[in-house]
Amino acid sequence: MVDVPRTADFVIVGGGVHGASLAYHLARKKAGRVLLIEKKFIASGPTGRSTALVRRFYAMDFFTRTASAAAEVFRHWKDVVGGDGNPGFQQVGMLVLAGPDKADHLRHNALQAQKLGAGVTLISPADVKALVPAANVDDVALSSYEAESGYADPSSTANALVNRARELGATVVQYRHVDAIRTAGGKVVGVRSEGADVDAPVVITCAGLWADRLLRALGIEVSIKPERHQMCFFRRPGGFGVHPAVADTVQMTYMRPEHGDLTIHGKLSYDEIVDPDSYNESVDPDQIVKNAELIAHRFPVMEHGLAMGGYSGLYDATPDHHPVLGAIPPYAGLFADFGWSGHGFKHAPVIGDILSDVILHGRSKDYDLSPFRWTRFRENDLVPSARWTAEPHPKHRF
Repeated sequence: MVDVPRTADFVIVGGGVHGASLAYHLARKKAGRVLLIEKKFIASGPTGRSTALVRRFYAMDFFTRTASAAAEVFRHWKDVVGGDGNPGFQQVGMLVLAGPDKADHLRHNALQAQKLGAGVTLISPADVKALVPAANVDDVALSSYEAESGYADPSSTANALVNRARELGATVVQYRHVDAIRTAGGKVVGVRSEGADVDAPVVITCAGLWADRLLRALGIEVSIKPERHQMCFFRRPGGFGVHPAVADTVQMTYMRPEHGDLTIHGKLSYDEIVDPDSYNESVDPDQIVKNAELIAHRFPVMEHGLAMGGYSGLYDATPDHHPVLGAIPPYAGLFADFGWSGHGFKHAPVIGDILSDVILHGRSKDYDLSPFRWTRFRENDLVPSARWTAEPHPKHRF
């Protein structure tokens, strides 16, 4: 087991995919001594239970740009990140289905994403049927399609980034808690980890569901609600092969193929708040039944499929379901990347690059993180929904 260094230039708290990405980018930029501390093992939290969609299109310019750039990293991992790691990216395509009430919003947002270079096209219900003959499109008015999107393996992605960070000189310590962020005179001076002090002028909390606890001790209140989301496995019947990932905004569900003949299916929103340290990690029987009904509506052939159980994960939900990113005043040297509320995995390879520039140079030359400042919650300046069919909003354009 790696000993905890007593000094570092940067301490990253949390070994999910965002902490892993930041460690990699800081090490890649030869920023100094990078230390990542994870309380269990890499990707042991929400990252490891993500459905790990890799897609490009949001209603908000910022997320369209970061998701599209990250999707290219996934597609060209060996050339961009290097090392022996493999994120397990599978290019199966991505469909978004909209009913008549949301079709105009989907069209508007997809056309805006096209202007930004996102690989998304608008297709008709007939086109969807031609692409996936098993689909029922009777209630679909319009769809978007991303041919080069798909999904990755979340644990493999986080570990590929961490291992590359190690190769570049970062230190990674697992199975060790960070008890507190230490400050003095309005600036960060390090962390306390299981009674031992680590001195560092920069601390970045990528602690997800547990970030609010560390910040609360510093007088910084950010609401994080641990939302339990349930995903069900279904075995596809013979003749129904691999299909694109699907976001079904008509039924508010999403699904993607899994290895072999399995499909993962879940709902787009949940409201069950649980204890992140003790919750039911399996799937509820009634949810299996409900998801079976929903998937059979969209793919009637699935009436002949087989339910194969499932699992539950957690979202670190903020009040507007968007992350806290960037510097955390009033403490010099304190930064954050948490609160992604379930849509953070796909952005991680690029967000680590952006945030490392903010840490090292005070800003990113290409991205503005100010809308994601933590103080927006007390200022009542929330970020609007960025979902595919969100109503257009002036704050989407940044």
